[in-house]
Amino acid sequence: MKNRFRLPAVLTALLTVPGLVLAQSTFTHVHIRVPDVEAAANWYGELIGGEVRPGGPGFFVVQSNGFVGTMPNEGNAGPSRETAIDHFGFGVDDLDAAVERARQLGARIDEEPRPGITAPMIAFIEDPWGARIELMQDPEQPRINHVHLFVDDKDGVRDWFLEIFGGEFVPEQGGDNFHCILYDNLWVQISEVAAGERAPSRGRSLDHIGFRVSEALTDFAARIEATGYPPYLIRPNPPGSDLLFFEGPGGVHFEIVERMPE
Repeated sequence: MKNRFRLPAVLTALLTVPGLVLAQSTFTHVHIRVPDVEAAANWYGELIGGEVRPGGPGFFVVQSNGFVGTMPNEGNAGPSRETAIDHFGFGVDDLDAAVERARQLGARIDEEPRPGITAPMIAFIEDPWGARIELMQDPEQPRINHVHLFVDDKDGVRDWFLEIFGGEFVPEQGGDNFHCILYDNLWVQISEVAAGERAPSRGRSLDHIGFRVSEALTDFAARIEATGYPPYLIRPNPPGSDLLFFEGPGGVHFEIVERMPE
């Protein structure tokens, strides 16, 4: 974690009270780098279902609680398992069938089905472009489940997420293994690794995660800069709201969009 951001002790204690739901932003998506944005989106559509449609700067695979986005790969992006954004998780109604489908689609099977922590059974695969995916037996919620971050200060990153994006910290979800913060029905999981073990996610196969915030981007920019992570780009996003990009704690890359007026 390049900036050892620490909240005041009293505020930290308040933020991490189990069951406390803070005013929260909306976790919207994960974005992957691929050579052919449409072909990769269709690949994900075959694997996890959902609506494939043009987005920006590539195609979206839209689920009930967010989307997987594709963007052009400008070089050798490298696998996500080496970076701060290790993988994202997806619930499936039949884990064995999903793993077999991934195998037939050309995915690398990292771990065959086994018991999991947040689901009865899980498996890990890697898509043809290096993004790691956790498939989870969850017939009631076949959709995006979580993104899992690997950082060198999981307590500090948890506190930073709660301060910047709100959410509900649920200690029992990850137990002693990792922290879990809930945003509506999508999780951020945070594990700890040794300093220097993971590279920043920007430019890699699992490039960034996206949030929608309720405040103006200028106000949001001031808040994150105060914690040591200034935006490197704010740009128009016609016909929608403007976009903001920054690299946060642990080298996690973020895309932020402000909520459209109702």
